[in-house]
Amino acid sequence: MSKKTVIFNVGGTTFEIKKDSFDAYPNSSLYKLVNRSSSSSSFSSRFSSNKSSTQTIFLDHNPFAFSVILDYIRYKRLCIPKNVTREIVELQLREFGLGDDIKLSDKSSSEIEDDLPSYEQALNGFSASDGIALKDAAMLAVFRRIDTLISDVILPYLNRHAKRGHQQVTFYLTPNIITKNITTELEHINDPHEWVQLSTSSSSVDKDDSLKNDLPDLQFLLQKRETLDQLRDLIISKSGVKKCTVNKVEISHRSENEFGLFSSKSCDIVQIFVTIV
Repeated sequence: MSKKTVIFNVGGTTFEIKKDSFDAYPNSSLYKLVNRSSSSSSFSSRFSSNKSSTQTIFLDHNPFAFSVILDYIRYKRLCIPKNVTREIVELQLREFGLGDDIKLSDKSSSEIEDDLPSYEQALNGFSASDGIALKDAAMLAVFRRIDTLISDVILPYLNRHAKRGHQQVTFYLTPNIITKNITTELEHINDPHEWVQLSTSSSSVDKDDSLKNDLPDLQFLLQKRETLDQLRDLIISKSGVKKCTVNKVEISHRSENEFGLFSSKSCDIVQIFVTIV
């Protein structure tokens, strides 16, 4: 192990982090432990330091909550996943002397996301300086991206499947690559199909990939039934296929966290079923 890092053994789970990550919190007990300073008596029964050259520090704490603490120290942002109890995180924050540095919220991260305004609510509150409503300008930009999705992704795939003699093909527009560990049975998954990855927000788009940057936001496509209908009509008009149906589908899939534990999550995707001839 590098002398610039320190290892924590938290309830049998090990974490390694740079020592200087704690420099911003000189009054915390973690800083004192990392720098081999003596802890206050209130911590003596919970903490111990292995004085070998590897400097492994044992903490009798919940390792899942402790991973949240370390992420805060790394990124200066408190993000609590659904599989971690918020009360345990707050107890650790106070015991480590970090509670004063963080403004603890009464809401979980999922509840905060639920309070965020929709596209329509946010856009209706502004107007562009040139007299064009910001909502209309944003809608125009998004539908240009939908046109790019059809022209640069959907149509090439349709042509490829048509040349192979396929009469039908299904597209799945997903927020990330979840073609593995899907626990929901999809209606056309055994037919010719394609998975298309879209971003869930503009900030998550890979800016080095010009095509992805020109594709629509999946969250926008799922916002209204009318948007899916417009996507369907554009596919039919631009491709000349016999039939096209576009629907929002909820799927469940298994995901693995950093500790090797599996959990089941659900999300909405867009399913496009196209009858070519």
